[in-house]
Amino acid sequence: MTQAQSVLDPRAAGGRRLEGKIAVVTGAGQGHGRATARRFVEEGATVMIADRHQPGADRVRDELVAYGGTAETFIGDISSHETAKALIDAAKDRFGRTDILVNNVGGAFRLPGSGEMGWEKTPEDLMGNVQNNLFTCLWCCWAVAPVMIEQGAGSIINFGSHAVRGMGRLGYAAAKGGVWAITTSLALELAPYNVRINLVVPHSSTRPEGDTLVTRIPGETPPPGGRGPAPVGGASLTPIPLNRPGTPEEVAAAVTFLASDDASFTTGESICVGGGAFCRL
Repeated sequence: MTQAQSVLDPRAAGGRRLEGKIAVVTGAGQGHGRATARRFVEEGATVMIADRHQPGADRVRDELVAYGGTAETFIGDISSHETAKALIDAAKDRFGRTDILVNNVGGAFRLPGSGEMGWEKTPEDLMGNVQNNLFTCLWCCWAVAPVMIEQGAGSIINFGSHAVRGMGRLGYAAAKGGVWAITTSLALELAPYNVRINLVVPHSSTRPEGDTLVTRIPGETPPPGGRGPAPVGGASLTPIPLNRPGTPEEVAAAVTFLASDDASFTTGESICVGGGAFCRL
């Protein structure tokens, strides 16, 4: 039995901007997705936790329920359109609608021996990154748009990356460039229906001890204690003027703003949460 917590995210400071909202958060079993689910419940939302890794999804659900929130899990690989649609259908069947979709699932997909420069990457590395980052976002947007159009309201938050201007991650950069394009294109198409879509761009982030239960490559064992210390520079990373990595909670704060009515006149935009690191295309 998970012990109840008095507060899931103190940054909310008592705010209840998502009271009564139904949110689907992909990749919510750890990292930015977990922090976002916690912040959403702190602000009054009900959350559908979508993840391919059941132990992580169950852990977050138990945390939210122990706090007094309402949460369900959906287990599956949403890089296919069938599974993405099944996720949105499950949320609608369980809760009647979807007010918020957070397309967090993804991350740089590195395979051993895949090389560093783009032309040295293996086809498996390049395709793995596109499947893991572009299609997971594309199919979930495709599946949720008709639901939000029918409702006459909704907010979609996609996760971008500084890698679009970085080195050593060609497939990942290509996929995240596509996510950026999905955001700007759908913002125009969905605007007449009062559906907003925006982009959050994290940079290097720390992870709490034990947060990382699974890596981005299925079957790979995560490092002891979860993810190691987050770098603040290097050849593949834009330098961070604030000279420290961010935290998942800092990213979740930006996601929550875009999900809330505080951002009711904001669509097609990007927010960089990178300590001053340059992240524009």
